[in-house]
Amino acid sequence: MLSVENTSLNFRPLNFKLSGFYEVIMNIKDVLVPVDFSPASLNAVDFAHSIINPDGEMCLLHVIDSDFIRQLSEEGLLDAETTIEKMRVTAEEKLAEIAKKFDGGQPQIDTMVVIGLPFAEILRVANDLFFEMIVLSIRGKHHGSIEGLLFGSTAEKVLRAARVPVICLPMG
Repeated sequence: MLSVENTSLNFRPLNFKLSGFYEVIMNIKDVLVPVDFSPASLNAVDFAHSIINPDGEMCLLHVIDSDFIRQLSEEGLLDAETTIEKMRVTAEEKLAEIAKKFDGGQPQIDTMVVIGLPFAEILRVANDLFFEMIVLSIRGKHHGSIEGLLFGSTAEKVLRAARVPVICLPMG
């Protein structure tokens, strides 16, 4: 058995005629799943649920983008505090609805809403709460933006800076 930090991996030979192929059995107990409520992020939730141990924990994380709120507030389009509170309540309701879909107690599903830069908050939560793995979609709600083209996507930033294994799922 090989142990990578707190994630234990078991290898056993597959039933192939060729030697050297192995099936990897992962013992994953704690997974962080960033959710922006796009169809791709909801697929990431389903995938994470399928790979986690029944006695594990999955945390659904939604990040309210502080830069987006700041820009709209500076333009006078909204009151930042009121908007953040409305977005937080809406996100908490949506996350509770997603968690309810898996209502069975196994694995345990927690939800969290934070405010900040999405990639930075994903990394902070993963590190601070000692998650074994991050599962996220490659493209979220705002894919194809100019910022994404110039500076990279949230998934790319998380993948480059994470200290734990990251599974990035394609759209679809």
